[in-house]
Amino acid sequence: DFEKIEKEKALSKLKNKVIVSLFLGALILWGSFPGLVNTAPDILKNFWLQLLLATPVQFWAGLDFYRAAIPALKHRVANMDTLVALGTTVAYTYSSFVTFFPNVVIDLGLEAMPYFDVASIVIGLILLGRYFEAKAKAGTSESIKKLIGLQAKTARIIKGEKEVDIPIEEVAIGNVIRV
Repeated sequence: DFEKIEKEKALSKLKNKVIVSLFLGALILWGSFPGLVNTAPDILKNFWLQLLLATPVQFWAGLDFYRAAIPALKHRVANMDTLVALGTTVAYTYSSFVTFFPNVVIDLGLEAMPYFDVASIVIGLILLGRYFEAKAKAGTSESIKKLIGLQAKTARIIKGEKEVDIPIEEVAIGNVIRV
C-alpha cells in the first residue's frame, strides 16, 4: 500500500508537470508560430514574456532530464535524457540570447526569433509520454497483483489410488497432480 501511495504521488506530480508544460508551451507557441502569431494577443508575442513562461518549464518540469543527463555525461554515455536536456537547453539558451541581445543576432544577418516554444513543447510532450507509460505500468502492476491473488492455495495429488488435497507449498518433485 505504501508503494502504491508513493507511485500515485509521483504520477500526480508528473501529471502536474505535463499540464503546466503543455499549457505554457501552447501559450508560447501561439505567440511565436508563423500563422498562429497573427491571432495571438500582442502580450504573447513579447520575447520577455515568452522567456518568463519558458523558464519554469525548462528548469522545473525539465529538472528530471538534467538529473539523469548529468550523471550520464559523467560516465560518457548518452541516453534519452541527455538528448532532451541538451536539445532543450540549446534552444532555451539561444532564445534567451536573442531576447537579451537581439541586435547582435540581427547584425549577423539572422532574424531575431527565439525558440522558447520548441524547448517547452518538447519537454511537455516527452513528459506526456512518460506519464502515459507510468500510468500503463501502474495498471499492469495492479493486474499482476490480482492475478497472483487468484493463484491456487491447494493442489490435488494422487497417492496410490486416492486423491488428496494438500497446501500448494507442500507439493514436491515427483508428485502426480490432478488438474
